[in-house]
Parts: sequence; structure tokens; C-alpha cells
Amino acid sequence: MYRRLAAPLRALLVGALCASLSVAILGAGGCREETPAMKKANLGRALTERGALDKAIATLNEAVRLDPELVMSYELLGQAYEAAGRHADAIGAYRETVRRDPVRDTAYVSLGCLLLSTGGGTDEAEAALARALEINQTNAGAHACLGAAYLDRRDFARAIASSETAVSFNPQSVQAHLNLGIAYTETGQYDRARAEVEKVIRFAAGNEAVIGQARMLLETLDHPVVEGGPGGRT
Repeated sequence: MYRRLAAPLRALLVGALCASLSVAILGAGGCREETPAMKKANLGRALTERGALDKAIATLNEAVRLDPELVMSYELLGQAYEAAGRHADAIGAYRETVRRDPVRDTAYVSLGCLLLSTGGGTDEAEAALARALEINQTNAGAHACLGAAYLDRRDFARAIASSETAVSFNPQSVQAHLNLGIAYTETGQYDRARAEVEKVIRFAAGNEAVIGQARMLLETLDHPVVEGGPGGRT
């Protein structure tokens, strides 16, 4: 008897989680005097965190105007656009970030995860995540999003391997634990699947959308689709 997730549910779970991933914004750039553009960029980041997204986007665009060479502004702008659901603009901002700073692993992760969650280009997404890992092999976000990409291909062995690596670097990676919950469900490892989904619920505290998705997966474990039964269902 083989129990598996319906493809739409699997896509919903992975897509929602990828889209809600919060990745570290800034790399290590050392200390320097705060310029007017940096002040705008930091204000834009604070506005994004408070959910004032229209103001954040306007402020970050002003930071770009004041200093087009300040790379952090483009990455922060991408995050503000992403939070506002303006995914094409976010992808453009992340692409501009890595064009200007080809070793900014956090921006490659943001780009790769967003492309995966929106169906914007699997090849580009996987290339971005691979580049992030070339720069920083310990980037848990990159490993977790690669795990999601492997899930989409139904390559469960690689999805599990990538997600376990992510957890080794970040034991509270919600994306990685969700990947594992889905992969274990698909491969019949139900006790392990349940344990991973329960971790998602614990570590995603406050993120009701993600917790709701995880509870849907728990319901699937409790009321499975079983191949080979009457009509293919129980």
C-alpha cells in the first residue's frame, strides 16, 4: 500500500512555504559612516518589517536614486516587493542585486526561492541556489530551497538529503522540516513525516499561513489516499 500526497496539495505546501521564507538580508560588509542613502535603506527595511510596504518600496527606491551603487538597497527592495506580492518586481530587484554583487549569497537564495515558488524558471532558480552554495556552503536557506526543487521533481532521495543538510546548519528551518514531512509521507515513512510536520508547527509560531498548511499535511497523514484501494482512495 502506497500513500502519497495529491500533486496540487504538495505544490501548495511547498509554494506557500518558499514564498513565505524569510532569508537574511545583508551580508557582512563591515562598518562605515551612514550615508543619506543608507539611512533611507535602513528606514525602508524597518518599514517592510512593520508591514508598511508601500512606504517601504517608495523609501527604498529613493535610496537607489540617492546612491545607485549601494547594493543593499536593491536586495531590501526585492524583499519589500516580495512581501507586497509584486513578484516580478522582486525577481528583477534580486537579479540586479547579484549583477552588482556576484558574491551576495543571500540574494541568490532569495532569487532562487522566489523563482521556485512562482514557477518563474526552475533552471535559473537551481543555478541561483547552486551559486549561493558555491559562495557559502553553510547557507541553510539554499539547501532547503533545493530540497523543495527536488520535491517538485519527485526526487525524494535528494530532497531528503538537501533538507537534512539544511537542518544540520539551521535546526529550526521551517522549509527544510516541511520538505522532510512531505518527502517522508511520499516514501511511506509516516512516523518520521508526522515528527517533521510537528516541528514545522512548533518553529513557525506566529505564521498562521504556514501552520495552516502543516495542519493540512497532518490531516493527509490521518486520512490518506491509498493507491490500489477501491477507486484509488480509502
